[in-house]
Amino acid sequence: MRQLEKILRVMQKVVPQAPHETLLVLDATTGQNAVDQAEIFHQFTPLTGLILTKLDGSAKGGIILSIYQKLGIPVEWVGVGENIDDLIPFDKVAYVDALFKK
Repeated sequence: MRQLEKILRVMQKVVPQAPHETLLVLDATTGQNAVDQAEIFHQFTPLTGLILTKLDGSAKGGIILSIYQKLGIPVEWVGVGENIDDLIPFDKVAYVDALFKK
């Protein structure tokens, strides 16, 4: 984590407003551990958004709600497969519909 802080300081020497965006990639299957990871990373380098992967399997990504409620960090992208085209912008409406489908 200290290395992340150092990277941030080095970037800001070159571009004082850097970083413009800081995204954290999390595995949707990790559950509560994802909240802990987001919280720790957010302490050392403020996060502007999340990328949640592995939403194509059994994971429903309910952790999105916990992270947003606790830290206010929005999900920007989701991974729904293994190919590059399977990384898609997060659609809140589609997510909620899928979350409550049987």
